[in-house]
Amino acid sequence: MTVRDQLGRTAQVVAADVEIANGVVHVINGVMLPDLELPTVVEAAQSAGLTVLLDAVTAADLGGALLGADAITVFAPTNDAFVAALEAFDAANLNQLVARIGGIENLQTVLGFHVVPAVAFSTDLAATNTFTTLAGQELTVRSGSSGVTVTDAAGNTVNVVAADVAIENGVVHVIDGVLLPELELPNVVEAAQAAGLTILLDAVTAAGLGGTLLGQEAMTVFAPTNAAFGDLLEALNLGSLQELINTLGAEAVTKVLGFHVVPATAFSFDLAEGSQEVPTLAGENLTVTRTGNNVTVTDAAGNTFNVVAADVAIENGVVHVIDGVLLPTL
Repeated sequence: MTVRDQLGRTAQVVAADVEIANGVVHVINGVMLPDLELPTVVEAAQSAGLTVLLDAVTAADLGGALLGADAITVFAPTNDAFVAALEAFDAANLNQLVARIGGIENLQTVLGFHVVPAVAFSTDLAATNTFTTLAGQELTVRSGSSGVTVTDAAGNTVNVVAADVAIENGVVHVIDGVLLPELELPNVVEAAQAAGLTILLDAVTAAGLGGTLLGQEAMTVFAPTNAAFGDLLEALNLGSLQELINTLGAEAVTKVLGFHVVPATAFSFDLAEGSQEVPTLAGENLTVTRTGNNVTVTDAAGNTFNVVAADVAIENGVVHVIDGVLLPTL
């Protein structure tokens, strides 16, 4: 005699018709399992109140990848863990954090660093375990008498505070910190190339300022578009960047470019509401005005231009793309 469960697995009756007071027992050589319902990773996070993690997953558009994975172990930070991360990055909310770490792609890297593409319950762990995550980077998980800890790429160690939450495609372990992988940010030249600011790059090369910008400890760059340079050339009745350099002189062009660089990092949300004067590498202040989410920059001649693409994080600061060329006193 055989018995089949709801999952299609069979077991043999090895001892039949064992009479008991209120019926009969048949001994079988397997465990019969019903069709069990386990939560998805999203449902498990909702039940645990991990709302900030869910917001981050939504912002990074990773929900489908997690739900569709064959097997995963998720190290899920608590809301308090995300609050601590926001404070560490001087960010008031998730959007500011995303800006500071370099955008959605790096948020995807951070979240992927919390996911191992295999199932590992706490009872499956050795004393020390190295896992490759969905971010392609390794994290270290240690298990001992005091519990389970996880160490990130920077050497920071966090604790598993709720282990072994089974989900339909794996397991979730709740942790008390956000794990940080190694994140790559572009340098200022790479950011300008990605934004198509070819005339600005040509001007920086002609002025020999590339090394200065790359070596700056912290900076904010107001980077004019190609169209902005075109408007300036048209206003001066010049046909090319080289004509501009010949007309103004190399020293003046260097001052113009330095007038676009503030020797400190200021994302748009770091700016106070209203107008403020900020120093530049040209030795002359420019005026930056924030009105809500809009930022404008005013040069020495009183010309005001708009920030058309804000908060492009670079390895030593931030770039804001503007629609005009700022002119200092020449």
